[in-house]
Amino acid sequence: MDKVYVEEPWLTLRWDDANRCVHSEWKAFANSKEYRAGLMKGLEAIRENHAVNYLTDTRSTRVIVREDQAWVKETWTPLAVAAGLKRVAVVLAGAGLGKVTVEETIHMVDRPDLEVRSFDSVIAAQRWLAES
Repeated sequence: MDKVYVEEPWLTLRWDDANRCVHSEWKAFANSKEYRAGLMKGLEAIRENHAVNYLTDTRSTRVIVREDQAWVKETWTPLAVAAGLKRVAVVLAGAGLGKVTVEETIHMVDRPDLEVRSFDSVIAAQRWLAES
């Protein structure tokens, strides 16, 4: 059964039982506090569900500021990997500053123990996670 961890105007985050992954959908601008709090709830979902897969839909992301990009790399990612995360599927917007800053963040998080791939649809991302 799905469990909702965050339901806010900027983010829905849940455990997707059918696809066996943490699923986040960024729906609007989130300030640094909201962004980091959302990712920490994602970490809680990883731990509670022993998740190895994470799907994040960033098509509505407006921007990820440099400080938050560094925080993802230096703080969140090591914690997520330590909790058992192996794969992250990122659904990207077609264009815009949000897409650029999400791609920058993906490139910063370059680790041999975490596979991160980007996709243009949730279905393609789910398919990749299911193959793993």
